[in-house]
Amino acid sequence: MTKRILVYGDSNTWGWKGVEEAFPTDRYGDDERWAGVMAAELGNEFSVAIDGLTVRSTNLDDSLDWNQIKAEAFNGAKTLPAAIAREMPLDLVIIMLGTNDLKAECNRSAEDIAEAVIELAGIVANSAGGVAYTYGPPRCLVVAPPALNDLPHPDFAAMFEGGREKSERLGAALEAAAGKAGVAFFDAGSVVPRAAGTDGLHMSAEQHNALGTAMAEVVRRI
Repeated sequence: MTKRILVYGDSNTWGWKGVEEAFPTDRYGDDERWAGVMAAELGNEFSVAIDGLTVRSTNLDDSLDWNQIKAEAFNGAKTLPAAIAREMPLDLVIIMLGTNDLKAECNRSAEDIAEAVIELAGIVANSAGGVAYTYGPPRCLVVAPPALNDLPHPDFAAMFEGGREKSERLGAALEAAAGKAGVAFFDAGSVVPRAAGTDGLHMSAEQHNALGTAMAEVVRRI
């Protein structure tokens, strides 16, 4: 039977192209983004739904409304239950979040962010039943995002002040938290040590391809 997967992430899952002016920008194509590369590598035995939203954090409302999107809609914990219900039945939910929690205004340590990611894994574990269906909960795989690079644009540099150092510790912090909680873990930094997009915050096309290929192998093992 076809295995069904939901990928839940932020702008690096959406496919944001780093640009010198920071923003606005556009996105990589479906077959270029890491989750799309992963889906192609996995083949027809897998069905992959992709939910990537720019600005999305783990469990925090954003500080701003963006156009018609309210600040609370960027809170990953608030929108994850509906995202799971929308795609049920599911065998696996892959969560790659935490980068936006590195913003200076969030005032979070790497350990704080790791615990917030594990909170989302708990939502996945408790998703059985949902909206009047009989499906059990899917498994969950949490992925530590790549570390930040130098941020050349002053807007991003101010937004993520102090974030690079925390991002370098996030992989180890999330691995420890996932191990304690019994949740499957993968460190994207083992393949993509730090974001190489022009803005220093987002992945390059080559990094999307490398991560997607590696993630396909991780999913097969799971």
